Amino acid sequence: MDLLPNFNVRTLAISFAVLLFTGCSQTSAISDKTRNLNLPTNWQQEVSAPNSELSALGDWSLIIADYRLQSVIAKALTQSPELIAAYNDLQIAKEQLTVTGASDYPALTLSLDNSRRKSVSSDGSTITNSAGIDLNLSYEVDIWGKLSAEQQQSSLQFQASKVAFEQAKNNIVTDVVGAWFALVEAQKLLGLYQVRAENLESNYDIINSSYKLGLSEALDVYLNQNNVNSELARIEQQKQTVLEKQRALDVLLGQYPTGDNFSDIEIALPQLEQSLFTALPADVLTNSFAIQQSWFSLLAADAGLAVAHKNRFPSLNLTASTGDSSDELSNLLDGGALAWSVAGSLTAPLFNAGRLKSLEEQARLTVKKQEQQYLTAVFTEFADMENRISSHSTLTKQLAYYKKAEENAVAAETLAFNQYVKGLNSYTTVLEAQRRAFDAQVSVIQVSNQLIQNRIAMYAKLGGSDLAQTIEQKVSTIN
Repeated sequence: MDLLPNFNVRTLAISFAVLLFTGCSQTSAISDKTRNLNLPTNWQQEVSAPNSELSALGDWSLIIADYRLQSVIAKALTQSPELIAAYNDLQIAKEQLTVTGASDYPALTLSLDNSRRKSVSSDGSTITNSAGIDLNLSYEVDIWGKLSAEQQQSSLQFQASKVAFEQAKNNIVTDVVGAWFALVEAQKLLGLYQVRAENLESNYDIINSSYKLGLSEALDVYLNQNNVNSELARIEQQKQTVLEKQRALDVLLGQYPTGDNFSDIEIALPQLEQSLFTALPADVLTNSFAIQQSWFSLLAADAGLAVAHKNRFPSLNLTASTGDSSDELSNLLDGGALAWSVAGSLTAPLFNAGRLKSLEEQARLTVKKQEQQYLTAVFTEFADMENRISSHSTLTKQLAYYKKAEENAVAAETLAFNQYVKGLNSYTTVLEAQRRAFDAQVSVIQVSNQLIQNRIAMYAKLGGSDLAQTIEQKVSTIN
């Protein structure tokens, strides 16, 4: 008869030791391969490494040099709805830190009750009054580290929200700068179309005069007039494009898209350095907000797995209370002795139909899913960077060729028209020369903007906090 109690105590002691060991063990589901990614030491296309004289941001300051652009950026950083929403998300995560951090301290509650009860028996009825006041102190001992894991999860979620907010700031800055130069490109093209229309109208006057003198054919007049009308139609379409670009900037600033706020922008597209200075691939992991956010989210999910795992183990709670009771509310705390109690309780889940086990498995699968999303984010960022670097080289060469083509085509257009006036060639030759000159001029404007947009996207990935600091320094000079 004495063996049964001894066996139970020994079994419980062994079980408790096993639970203590397994409860304190690490439950991370993140693979070592993910934690230690094997990255190349350099980009596939050779680029110059940044030095003390030229940082990875390169000529970013040149891109945002215009004071009006700086004013627009400053305005967007203060009233962009997207940025305000990201800031609210950050504050929500910050408040959650307070919620989970409260588990470090005991909870103190005060309760006051007053009741009146009627009891009925064979002898009659009795009415009794009861009043009580109690002060209760409770504290959960973090024996398995569950509460610490919850705090760690909230802290990592807060870090992810901080990075998301910085990413939102970077997105606003780069979106505004990109939209700004998209508008500049649209206005440059509009100006080109208007100049071309004026030239065609001047040519029409010359051709029409020659036709009246019998020196030109009617077909030449019709062809030129067709070009004039086509160009005027192109101008109307481009005016609409400019208006849409202006309204896109309004939306980024969080204001009604009137399109009237940027109608007087007259600046040139900046001429960027041909050499590209950029950080190494390993630096992208620390500078890219998108990668950082995904990594913190993965770590937070992993901490959530630890919480789900430790929820399956007993919880130890300590409670203490003191209070007074009386048959009248006015007699409470009348100077008499107070009742008190101190207790400790160990509560363990014994049967819940596999609920806690399933929740832990869900948490583990969430980590594995988040891990794959992190790897996707990493490789997507690197693929985009590789494409941006190679695009820089391609666009730089394209721009140089188009500038030469523009110079030659404009000269050929002038020569072709002069020879036509002298009767040395047909108007078809003039039309072909005009088309080539026009295509080359359009290409120079478009590729110049593509080069700028490519550099903006690259800086958004490489700049990290340096990009935000550069912007803050710039906009602070105009406030």
